[in-house]
Amino acid sequence: MRLTRASFLVALLAGAAPALAQTATAPATEPLPQALYDTMVAGNGRVFPGARVNHAKGAVYEGSFTPSADAATLTVAPHLQSTPSTLVLRFSNAGGVPDVPDTAPSSAVRGLAFTFRLPDGTETDLMMINVPVFVTRTPQDFLALLKAGQATKPGMPAPTPIAQFLGAHPEALRFVQLPKPVPESFATERFFALHAYRLTDAAGATRFVRFRVVPAAGTAYRGAEALAGLPPDLLFDELRTRVAMGPVRYRLQAQVAAPGDVTDDPTIAWPEDRRLVELGTISVTRAVPDSAMAERRIGFLPNRELPGLAVSADPFLGTRADVYAIAFPARQ
Repeated sequence: MRLTRASFLVALLAGAAPALAQTATAPATEPLPQALYDTMVAGNGRVFPGARVNHAKGAVYEGSFTPSADAATLTVAPHLQSTPSTLVLRFSNAGGVPDVPDTAPSSAVRGLAFTFRLPDGTETDLMMINVPVFVTRTPQDFLALLKAGQATKPGMPAPTPIAQFLGAHPEALRFVQLPKPVPESFATERFFALHAYRLTDAAGATRFVRFRVVPAAGTAYRGAEALAGLPPDLLFDELRTRVAMGPVRYRLQAQVAAPGDVTDDPTIAWPEDRRLVELGTISVTRAVPDSAMAERRIGFLPNRELPGLAVSADPFLGTRADVYAIAFPARQ
């Protein structure tokens, strides 16, 4: 296993600069959410006041969601009935460096998070990335991955700590090897909510689903040979210009689990032949003028339940929320 692969992985997921020389300082007895947060901060190498420790580079937009007629056949969740929601959306690049170039390898995992807001005050969130699986099965494995990356130094004899981790965790190696091309635009990229959710319909029937977002403009990507010399804020500038000319639209879909599909492991994707239900249309209509300030005031959680919408047993759901509870006050 080459060090370049290790550096790429940790930069993607821990928000670190490409050369990782720090070791985690979190005590072994630290609670898991605090240890995850502290290890990600250590991986960044320096503090960026007000910025997230991961997906630090981002931009906030406003928009709307209009449910389809089919959405209510799956669930009584209020945001998936007939009433449109307003949306607050954040597009982002992975990593803990707010000015990382959009074409950098550490930016390859991109995020889309949004809050549904109904007129009666009902809210829930969805958090997505442009890869259909995650890198580890459990939060404990994710912490071990971050520490292995930070313990790996240039010139170390093989096998390095990160090579040992990837060798023992084929799901992590598979994630590293997945193609992650640079899109033409955020408007031509797909996004996936990694965790399964349980939906309940009006008859009380339940089913597990995974949510995904598909661009109305279709997917389009840039070849690696076309990336040299592109501006560092290419994707964010392009999206702002595109939205100013008219709404950017996506379709929200639910992939419905079949019997036997794993619902508590984000490293396992369900087969593509599973039923897809069209839930409605997302319209991105306006860039928030002071995005940097808006970002400090907003946060997203993967476990905000509503009637008809519940979380699965995926262990990441609760741990992610606990980490965000630490991270949000720290960037105020």
